[in-house]
Amino acid sequence: MLSSHHLTTLRKEPVTGNRMGKAIELAGITQRTVARAIDAPESYISDLVRQRYKAITVPNAHKIAGFFQCSIEDIFPAELN
Repeated sequence: MLSSHHLTTLRKEPVTGNRMGKAIELAGITQRTVARAIDAPESYISDLVRQRYKAITVPNAHKIAGFFQCSIEDIFPAELN
């Protein structure tokens, strides 16, 4: 889903939370597309994009990373202290 160029761009994003919104933007898709692909409510994807959750379940992280064909860490990087 994300090209190698997209992944390079995504990885350059500052770590201020998750990179879900940027991944959606780079892929040129909608939140609805992601929600349907991983069988999740659109409101859940919207809340992820808006950084309303500090954590995500491992199964959902795997689904999202699988959808974008990248690593979990590309979308949900560890925050630096």
